[in-house]
Amino acid sequence: MSILPGQHIAAINGVDIAYTVSGTGPLLFAVSSGWGVGSSYLRHALTPLADRFTVVVISTRGSGGSSRPVDESAMGTATMADDIEHLRRHLGLGAIDLFGHSNGGAIAIGFAGKYPDACRKLILADSQLVGLSAREATSAIVAQRAGDPRFKEAVAALAGMGPFVFEDQAITDVLISTLPLYFFHPENAGKAIDTFDLPINSWATRTHMTADALPEARQDDLLARIRAQALVLVGKDDFQTPVSISEHIAAGIRGAALKVIGECGHMPWLEQPEVFYSSITDFLAH
Repeated sequence: MSILPGQHIAAINGVDIAYTVSGTGPLLFAVSSGWGVGSSYLRHALTPLADRFTVVVISTRGSGGSSRPVDESAMGTATMADDIEHLRRHLGLGAIDLFGHSNGGAIAIGFAGKYPDACRKLILADSQLVGLSAREATSAIVAQRAGDPRFKEAVAALAGMGPFVFEDQAITDVLISTLPLYFFHPENAGKAIDTFDLPINSWATRTHMTADALPEARQDDLLARIRAQALVLVGKDDFQTPVSISEHIAAGIRGAALKVIGECGHMPWLEQPEVFYSSITDFLAH
């Protein structure tokens, strides 16, 4: 099956999966986070790569144009990894190159670990690993920023958070109020907001968090199964998925390269674009 530019829907694995194709050149697949943020931010982030690659951005089930499963328990990272394999087969492709950011990184790990022959190269940017917490590192970064007036409102918003209220606007408000903490330069938060597909889909947030909280959702045993050539990128100042998580991931994947990007938080394409894009293009070219 040919892969044509534009927006597409594939009926696979019990849902309709939306994906967008842009650019020309070798294929690079990318998967968005699964907690309801959609894929708009990722399409914006990877647009510069479309000059050299055909970029296929997958929207995870339940958000971003993809349909919800009938069974709410089928919203975990592992099932979203299965969706990538179903799409690969649907398109009649061999092994693919795959990019994942944040929870999208965890989904990419799930795919590369469960289907090792189906993933040729794996790029993980500020990746999550389901079951691995970095609360202490996150708390230390927040404590460092507490005295910085640029982060004052975001730190206060984080400290004042109560239990999650699973409503679209409530989840969106939490993201926007704490977003400066995701960056080394907090003024970049505004640039990020402009790329999001808002409001956040709180149904996806709730069902995804519930599925990934189960003991069987843990991913640590997947790392050793990955045979893809892997590049792990992380912002040195990432408070959401701190460097320790990426160090753990890189240590667990045989031969993985780890690159820590200075003066950079959770979204390196906004804070260190030259390093981010050159790292990816160089890795895929060799």
